[in-house]
Amino acid sequence: MKKEYRSFEDARSYVQKLNLQRQKDWREFCKSGKKPEDIPAAPAITYKKEWKNWGNWLGTGTIAPQNRKYRSFDEAKKFVRSLKLKNSNDWENYCKSGKKPEDIPAAPWRVYKEWEKKRK
Repeated sequence: MKKEYRSFEDARSYVQKLNLQRQKDWREFCKSGKKPEDIPAAPAITYKKEWKNWGNWLGTGTIAPQNRKYRSFDEAKKFVRSLKLKNSNDWENYCKSGKKPEDIPAAPWRVYKEWEKKRK
């Protein structure tokens, strides 16, 4: 007999009220015995058509780094240079300020193959 689950929207609404922050938190909640029977432990599989990502399911809006879409290296470089930052500490502070656009990575050396570290 196939298990009946509540609708994706109802399940997601329930989950978002839990204020879980990460996929790991979700797994721990599922193991705790508190998860209602009509909400699947593997929502990405059960709700294949509606599924977007964990940030959408949990309500955090977070998108895994490998799934993020960034502006091109040249466009990002142009934007960052327009900020007139003096060093990596300025960049780090800017990233923490909440002003950095979502489509520019905080660690560009991990994203862009064009990135070259200056060697002394």
